Amino acid sequence: MLNKVKKRTIRHIVILSCLLFFVVSCKVAFVEGRKGENIRPQKLYRELIDHQLVYDNLSFKFSAKIYMGEDDQEVSGMIRMQKDTAIWISLRSFNIEGARMLITKDSVKFINRLDKTYYAGDFAFLINQFDIDLDYNMLQAILTNSFFFYPQPDDLSKAVSNFKQCYDSSLYCMSSISQRKYVKYYVDEKNPERWERKLEKEISDTVGVNPSEINYQTNEFVFQFVKVLPDLFRVHDMFLENYIQQQSLYIEYGKLYLVDNQYLPHKIDIEITTPRFAPRIVINIESFTIDAESMSFPFKISDKYEEIEL
Repeated sequence: MLNKVKKRTIRHIVILSCLLFFVVSCKVAFVEGRKGENIRPQKLYRELIDHQLVYDNLSFKFSAKIYMGEDDQEVSGMIRMQKDTAIWISLRSFNIEGARMLITKDSVKFINRLDKTYYAGDFAFLINQFDIDLDYNMLQAILTNSFFFYPQPDDLSKAVSNFKQCYDSSLYCMSSISQRKYVKYYVDEKNPERWERKLEKEISDTVGVNPSEINYQTNEFVFQFVKVLPDLFRVHDMFLENYIQQQSLYIEYGKLYLVDNQYLPHKIDIEITTPRFAPRIVINIESFTIDAESMSFPFKISDKYEEIEL
Protein backbone atom coordinates (compact mmCIF):
# COMPACT_ATOMS: atom_id res chain seq x y z
CA MET A 1 0.00 0.00 0.00
CA LEU A 2 2.83 2.33 0.94
CA ASN A 3 4.61 1.64 -2.35
CA LYS A 4 1.44 2.50 -4.27
CA VAL A 5 1.18 5.83 -2.46
CA LYS A 6 4.83 6.62 -3.18
CA LYS A 7 4.42 5.76 -6.88
CA ARG A 8 1.29 7.91 -7.10
CA THR A 9 3.09 10.81 -5.42
CA ILE A 10 6.08 10.53 -7.77
CA ARG A 11 3.74 10.40 -10.75
CA HIS A 12 1.96 13.56 -9.57
CA ILE A 13 5.27 15.35 -9.12
CA VAL A 14 6.37 14.37 -12.66
CA ILE A 15 3.05 15.51 -14.17
CA LEU A 16 3.10 18.80 -12.25
CA SER A 17 6.73 19.37 -13.28
CA CYS A 18 5.83 18.79 -16.93
CA LEU A 19 2.87 21.16 -16.66
CA LEU A 20 5.02 23.77 -14.96
CA PHE A 21 7.67 23.44 -17.65
CA PHE A 22 5.02 23.86 -20.33
CA VAL A 23 3.52 26.95 -18.68
CA VAL A 24 6.91 28.56 -18.13
CA SER A 25 8.40 27.73 -21.53
CA CYS A 26 5.46 28.48 -23.80
CA LYS A 27 4.77 31.95 -25.16
CA VAL A 28 1.43 33.63 -24.70
CA ALA A 29 0.39 34.98 -28.07
CA PHE A 30 -1.86 38.01 -28.49
CA VAL A 31 -5.06 37.29 -30.39
CA GLU A 32 -6.64 40.30 -32.03
CA GLY A 33 -9.99 41.26 -30.57
CA ARG A 34 -12.84 43.24 -32.04
CA LYS A 35 -12.54 46.98 -31.97
CA GLY A 36 -15.25 49.12 -30.41
CA GLU A 37 -16.39 52.53 -31.52
CA ASN A 38 -13.98 54.55 -33.63
CA ILE A 39 -11.59 56.65 -31.54
CA ARG A 40 -10.71 60.24 -32.33
CA PRO A 41 -7.02 60.75 -33.27
CA GLN A 42 -6.31 62.82 -30.15
CA LYS A 43 -7.51 60.01 -27.86
CA LEU A 44 -5.88 57.31 -30.00
CA TYR A 45 -2.55 59.15 -29.75
CA ARG A 46 -2.84 59.29 -25.94
CA GLU A 47 -3.59 55.56 -25.84
CA LEU A 48 -0.53 54.84 -28.03
CA ILE A 49 1.70 56.82 -25.68
CA ASP A 50 0.19 55.23 -22.55
CA HIS A 51 0.65 51.69 -23.93
CA GLN A 52 4.10 51.98 -25.48
CA LEU A 53 6.86 49.64 -24.38
CA VAL A 54 8.25 50.42 -20.91
CA TYR A 55 11.99 49.76 -20.63
CA ASP A 56 15.35 51.28 -19.79
CA ASN A 57 17.48 48.63 -21.47
CA LEU A 58 16.42 46.19 -24.16
CA SER A 59 18.23 43.50 -26.11
CA PHE A 60 17.12 40.87 -28.58
CA LYS A 61 18.56 38.24 -30.87
CA PHE A 62 17.19 38.05 -34.39
CA SER A 63 17.47 36.52 -37.82
CA ALA A 64 16.60 38.51 -40.91
CA LYS A 65 16.17 38.19 -44.64
CA ILE A 66 17.02 41.16 -46.85
CA TYR A 67 15.46 41.33 -50.30
CA MET A 68 17.02 43.53 -53.00
CA GLY A 69 15.19 42.99 -56.27
CA GLU A 70 15.74 39.35 -57.26
CA ASP A 71 18.58 38.90 -54.74
CA ASP A 72 18.20 38.06 -51.07
CA GLN A 73 20.56 37.58 -48.16
CA GLU A 74 20.12 35.99 -44.74
CA VAL A 75 21.79 37.43 -41.64
CA SER A 76 21.47 37.09 -37.89
CA GLY A 77 22.56 39.23 -35.01
CA MET A 78 21.86 41.05 -31.79
CA ILE A 79 20.52 44.49 -30.96
CA ARG A 80 21.07 46.24 -27.63
CA MET A 81 19.30 49.46 -26.74
CA GLN A 82 19.52 51.97 -23.92
CA LYS A 83 16.41 54.10 -24.18
CA ASP A 84 16.96 57.55 -25.73
CA THR A 85 20.72 57.00 -25.56
CA ALA A 86 22.20 54.29 -27.77
CA ILE A 87 21.41 51.49 -30.23
CA TRP A 88 24.09 48.84 -30.74
CA ILE A 89 23.78 46.34 -33.61
CA SER A 90 25.92 43.30 -34.42
CA LEU A 91 25.33 41.50 -37.72
CA ARG A 92 26.53 37.95 -38.31
CA SER A 93 26.56 35.53 -41.22
CA PHE A 94 27.50 31.87 -40.82
CA ASN A 95 28.16 32.66 -37.14
CA ILE A 96 30.86 35.19 -38.01
CA GLU A 97 30.39 38.88 -37.21
CA GLY A 98 30.55 40.88 -40.40
CA ALA A 99 29.48 44.33 -39.24
CA ARG A 100 28.83 46.36 -36.11
CA MET A 101 27.06 49.67 -35.61
CA LEU A 102 26.64 52.12 -32.71
CA ILE A 103 23.98 54.80 -33.06
CA THR A 104 23.37 57.68 -30.66
CA LYS A 105 21.21 60.81 -30.86
CA ASP A 106 23.78 62.67 -32.93
CA SER A 107 26.26 60.11 -34.23
CA VAL A 108 26.57 56.93 -36.27
CA LYS A 109 29.58 54.62 -36.09
CA PHE A 110 29.91 51.61 -38.38
CA ILE A 111 32.58 48.99 -39.04
CA ASN A 112 32.55 46.41 -41.82
CA ARG A 113 34.90 43.60 -40.86
CA LEU A 114 34.59 41.93 -44.25
CA ASP A 115 36.12 44.75 -46.30
CA LYS A 116 37.89 46.46 -43.35
CA THR A 117 36.12 49.82 -43.66
CA TYR A 118 34.53 52.16 -41.14
CA TYR A 119 32.38 55.26 -40.80
CA ALA A 120 32.23 57.70 -37.89
CA GLY A 121 29.95 60.67 -38.38
CA ASP A 122 26.30 61.70 -38.36
CA PHE A 123 23.03 60.31 -39.74
CA ALA A 124 24.05 61.19 -43.29
CA PHE A 125 25.48 57.66 -43.46
CA LEU A 126 22.12 55.96 -42.79
CA ILE A 127 20.23 58.41 -44.97
CA ASN A 128 22.68 57.67 -47.78
CA GLN A 129 22.46 53.90 -47.29
CA PHE A 130 18.66 53.68 -47.19
CA ASP A 131 17.88 56.73 -49.34
CA ILE A 132 15.25 57.87 -46.84
CA ASP A 133 15.21 60.39 -44.00
CA LEU A 134 16.03 58.75 -40.66
CA ASP A 135 16.84 59.97 -37.18
CA TYR A 136 17.47 58.31 -33.83
CA ASN A 137 13.93 58.66 -32.49
CA MET A 138 12.46 57.15 -35.64
CA LEU A 139 14.82 54.16 -35.59
CA GLN A 140 14.25 53.54 -31.88
CA ALA A 141 10.48 53.67 -32.35
CA ILE A 142 10.55 51.21 -35.27
CA LEU A 143 12.54 48.67 -33.25
CA THR A 144 10.26 48.96 -30.18
CA ASN A 145 6.88 48.91 -31.96
CA SER A 146 6.21 52.52 -30.93
CA PHE A 147 4.44 55.41 -32.61
CA PHE A 148 6.39 58.34 -34.02
CA PHE A 149 5.55 61.38 -36.12
CA TYR A 150 6.86 61.74 -39.66
CA PRO A 151 8.26 64.30 -40.06
CA GLN A 152 9.07 65.21 -36.45
CA PRO A 153 6.86 68.25 -35.68
CA ASP A 154 7.91 71.45 -33.94
CA ASP A 155 4.45 71.79 -32.39
CA LEU A 156 3.35 68.43 -30.97
CA SER A 157 -0.20 69.40 -30.00
CA LYS A 158 -0.81 70.92 -33.44
CA ALA A 159 0.51 67.77 -35.14
CA VAL A 160 -1.87 65.61 -33.10
CA SER A 161 -4.84 67.87 -33.83
CA ASN A 162 -4.09 67.73 -37.57
CA PHE A 163 -4.52 63.93 -37.69
CA LYS A 164 -7.79 62.56 -39.01
CA GLN A 165 -9.71 59.33 -38.61
CA CYS A 166 -9.38 56.75 -41.35
CA TYR A 167 -11.36 53.54 -41.79
CA ASP A 168 -10.35 49.95 -41.18
CA SER A 169 -12.74 47.12 -40.42
CA SER A 170 -10.71 45.62 -37.56
CA LEU A 171 -8.08 48.19 -36.53
CA TYR A 172 -8.14 51.76 -35.26
CA CYS A 173 -6.74 54.11 -37.86
CA MET A 174 -5.54 57.70 -38.12
CA SER A 175 -3.74 59.63 -40.84
CA SER A 176 -2.07 62.98 -41.37
CA ILE A 177 -4.40 63.68 -44.33
CA SER A 178 -7.83 62.32 -45.12
CA GLN A 179 -8.05 59.06 -47.05
CA ARG A 180 -10.36 60.76 -49.53
CA LYS A 181 -7.75 63.39 -50.32
CA TYR A 182 -4.97 60.80 -50.56
CA VAL A 183 -6.94 58.60 -52.95
CA LYS A 184 -8.14 61.57 -54.99
CA TYR A 185 -4.75 63.16 -55.58
CA TYR A 186 -2.15 60.45 -55.16
CA VAL A 187 -3.72 57.09 -55.97
CA ASP A 188 -6.47 57.41 -58.58
CA GLU A 189 -4.89 60.43 -60.29
CA LYS A 190 -8.11 61.08 -62.21
CA ASN A 191 -7.41 64.79 -62.42
CA PRO A 192 -3.65 65.09 -61.85
CA GLU A 193 -2.84 68.22 -63.84
CA ARG A 194 -3.63 70.81 -61.15
CA TRP A 195 -1.84 68.79 -58.49
CA GLU A 196 1.17 68.14 -60.71
CA ARG A 197 1.55 71.87 -61.39
CA LYS A 198 1.50 72.52 -57.66
CA LEU A 199 3.97 69.73 -57.09
CA GLU A 200 6.31 71.06 -59.80
CA LYS A 201 6.26 74.48 -58.14
CA GLU A 202 7.13 72.98 -54.76
CA ILE A 203 10.02 71.04 -56.32
CA SER A 204 11.37 74.07 -58.21
CA ASP A 205 11.21 76.17 -55.03
CA THR A 206 13.29 73.60 -53.13
CA VAL A 207 16.03 72.85 -55.68
CA GLY A 208 19.40 73.41 -54.04
CA VAL A 209 17.88 73.97 -50.61
CA ASN A 210 19.04 71.97 -47.61
CA PRO A 211 16.29 69.39 -46.89
CA SER A 212 16.28 70.34 -43.20
CA GLU A 213 15.35 73.92 -44.17
CA ILE A 214 12.43 72.93 -46.41
CA ASN A 215 8.97 73.53 -44.99
CA TYR A 216 6.31 72.28 -47.38
CA GLN A 217 3.01 74.11 -47.15
CA THR A 218 0.99 72.30 -44.45
CA ASN A 219 3.17 69.24 -45.20
CA GLU A 220 0.64 68.31 -47.87
CA PHE A 221 3.20 66.20 -49.73
CA VAL A 222 4.19 64.18 -46.67
CA PHE A 223 1.75 61.51 -45.47
CA GLN A 224 1.49 59.19 -42.52
CA PHE A 225 -1.09 56.44 -41.99
CA VAL A 226 -1.14 54.47 -38.72
CA LYS A 227 -3.22 51.41 -37.86
CA VAL A 228 -3.51 50.36 -34.22
CA LEU A 229 -4.38 47.08 -32.52
CA PRO A 230 -7.50 47.21 -30.31
CA ASP A 231 -6.98 46.29 -26.64
CA LEU A 232 -3.18 46.60 -26.80
CA PHE A 233 -3.10 50.02 -28.49
CA ARG A 234 0.16 49.16 -30.20
CA VAL A 235 1.06 49.94 -33.80
CA HIS A 236 -0.02 47.17 -36.19
CA ASP A 237 1.29 48.82 -39.33
CA MET A 238 2.39 52.25 -40.52
CA PHE A 239 2.82 53.82 -43.95
CA LEU A 240 4.94 56.94 -44.54
CA GLU A 241 5.43 58.75 -47.82
CA ASN A 242 7.27 61.84 -48.98
CA TYR A 243 5.64 62.44 -52.34
CA ILE A 244 8.14 65.06 -53.52
CA GLN A 245 11.18 62.92 -52.74
CA GLN A 246 9.36 59.79 -53.98
CA GLN A 247 10.24 58.02 -50.74
CA SER A 248 7.99 55.65 -48.82
CA LEU A 249 8.33 53.38 -45.81
CA TYR A 250 5.93 50.63 -44.76
CA ILE A 251 6.31 48.84 -41.42
CA GLU A 252 4.17 45.92 -40.24
CA TYR A 253 4.43 44.08 -36.92
CA GLY A 254 3.36 40.50 -36.36
CA LYS A 255 3.33 37.62 -33.86
CA LEU A 256 3.00 39.58 -30.64
CA TYR A 257 3.93 37.57 -27.54
CA LEU A 258 3.86 38.33 -23.84
CA VAL A 259 7.38 38.97 -22.47
CA ASP A 260 7.81 40.15 -18.88
CA ASN A 261 4.17 41.33 -18.76
CA GLN A 262 4.53 43.31 -22.00
CA TYR A 263 3.60 42.31 -25.53
CA LEU A 264 6.43 42.46 -28.03
CA PRO A 265 6.40 41.70 -31.76
CA HIS A 266 8.44 38.74 -32.94
CA LYS A 267 8.29 39.87 -36.56
CA ILE A 268 9.00 43.27 -38.14
CA ASP A 269 8.46 43.59 -41.89
CA ILE A 270 9.99 46.76 -43.39
CA GLU A 271 9.62 47.88 -47.01
CA ILE A 272 11.43 50.94 -48.37
CA THR A 273 10.72 52.44 -51.78
CA THR A 274 12.91 55.17 -53.28
CA PRO A 275 13.92 56.24 -56.81
CA ARG A 276 17.21 54.39 -56.30
CA PHE A 277 16.12 51.04 -54.91
CA ALA A 278 13.36 49.18 -53.04
CA PRO A 279 14.69 46.87 -50.31
CA ARG A 280 12.55 44.76 -47.99
CA ILE A 281 13.80 43.58 -44.59
CA VAL A 282 11.96 40.85 -42.67
CA ILE A 283 13.20 40.58 -39.09
CA ASN A 284 12.31 37.53 -36.97
CA ILE A 285 13.07 38.15 -33.30
CA GLU A 286 14.08 35.01 -31.42
CA SER A 287 14.44 36.22 -27.83
CA PHE A 288 14.03 39.39 -25.75
CA THR A 289 15.68 40.63 -22.58
CA ILE A 290 14.14 43.67 -20.90
CA ASP A 291 16.07 45.76 -18.36
CA ALA A 292 19.09 43.53 -17.87
CA GLU A 293 21.22 44.62 -14.94
CA SER A 294 24.24 45.33 -17.13
CA MET A 295 24.57 46.08 -20.81
CA SER A 296 27.68 47.00 -22.78
CA PHE A 297 28.10 48.59 -26.21
CA PRO A 298 31.62 47.52 -27.26
CA PHE A 299 32.90 49.39 -30.29
CA LYS A 300 36.46 49.85 -31.49
CA ILE A 301 37.75 50.99 -34.88
CA SER A 302 40.97 49.34 -36.00
CA ASP A 303 43.78 51.56 -37.27
CA LYS A 304 43.99 49.23 -40.27
CA TYR A 305 40.45 50.03 -41.44
CA GLU A 306 39.80 52.49 -44.25
CA GLU A 307 37.28 55.29 -43.76
CA ILE A 308 34.11 55.24 -45.87
CA GLU A 309 33.60 58.47 -47.81
CA LEU A 310 30.02 59.51 -48.64
